[in-house]
Amino acid sequence: MKLTKKQREELRMKFGGRCAYCGCELQKGWHADHVEAALRKWNFGERKQNGTRAIVYTGEHWKPENDVVENLFPACAPCNLFKATFSVEMFREQIAEQAERARQYSVNFRTAERFGQVQITQSPIVFWFEKYQREGAS
Repeated sequence: MKLTKKQREELRMKFGGRCAYCGCELQKGWHADHVEAALRKWNFGERKQNGTRAIVYTGEHWKPENDVVENLFPACAPCNLFKATFSVEMFREQIAEQAERARQYSVNFRTAERFGQVQITQSPIVFWFEKYQREGAS
């Protein structure tokens, strides 16, 4: 779905000009995230000389009913790219697992943790849109 300038501005301001997930102020390049994935259809393009193939999107969706304005949230690029096709609850679970993944796979993280530079908490993952709606857009 192609948003008009007016629709895009209305979407940007849906949660006070902030990312629906992390709450950062939206900057140039922010994304219109499908809360429930629309799942774009794609095909492989022709093979290039180096043997690779580009992905070519068809413009169609596996779930066209999800490609509507009511299913869009404004999101910063990092949140939208990490969320990918996760549901909101699966996205929440994936975020909650990041610290343990960093501990398992990053010597830098483990070193920072040993020296007290990083402290993992068990705080719940609460998205900006939840705080914003709960506080009545104040």
